Amino acid sequence: MSERELEAPEEVDLLVIGAGAGGMTAALKGALDGLSVLLCEKTEMVGGTTATSGGTVWIPGTALSREAGVLDTTAQAAEFLRHVVGNRGGDDLRAAFLATGPDAIAELQERTDVRFVAASAHPDYLDGSGSAYGGRALSPLPFDGRQLGADFARVRPPRDVFMGLGGMMVGRAELGALLKPFGSFSNFRTTLGIVLPYLCDRLVHRRGTRLLMGNALVGRLLISLRKCGVPIWFGSGLVDFLRSDGRVTGAVIETGDGLRTVHARLGVVLATGG
Repeated sequence: MSERELEAPEEVDLLVIGAGAGGMTAALKGALDGLSVLLCEKTEMVGGTTATSGGTVWIPGTALSREAGVLDTTAQAAEFLRHVVGNRGGDDLRAAFLATGPDAIAELQERTDVRFVAASAHPDYLDGSGSAYGGRALSPLPFDGRQLGADFARVRPPRDVFMGLGGMMVGRAELGALLKPFGSFSNFRTTLGIVLPYLCDRLVHRRGTRLLMGNALVGRLLISLRKCGVPIWFGSGLVDFLRSDGRVTGAVIETGDGLRTVHARLGVVLATGG
């Protein structure tokens, strides 16, 4: 790699590679803590596999579970994970996850546009000691993509099976009404409330702006990043790491304008690969 290719370095506190939910959350947390942050995404859209998923996160012991009327504790979740994982290791990582998860959700709820709701009936996938019937699965609340302005086009669309009429997102609880719109007055009202705004959206946008599931989480993270002033380099993929004295100190990024060197004073977060 020539000296010319490595010129024009950038320097930030935290460099994050990958703009799925993990990378976007890491970048957002850094910005909330007062760090200078750069987020790099190799595609032209944010969201990664999160945008095409249900967007549900599994965080035991949050205040949201109590609000949903489902009592849950991290101690019970720890017992459940010991039952599921057994002696395969990772005890310290699980303990850190359980200890910090509730506070992480609380901070996102209080300081950003990210909003979740705990499901009162969403059993853990495996039964056993410490398993819960609800409260641990947190789903993102719907989001109005129009709040993003031009950035709405940066949100990766969901899979076709999550959309109707060529671009309308539909929630699971709404399917019955949409499949039988004339079955009752309630069904008809629900159908009109979803379809009419969608038709208006299509006069301006390539798809509906009512975002649900993983798309809603991505939209909420993106608007939060914008409000925090976090720059996002689109079309910018990782080429190599910079190393000094045995630690990673930055990265070489391939952008549309060529290779750029980014130095990271505090660290590099690798959040790529889905």
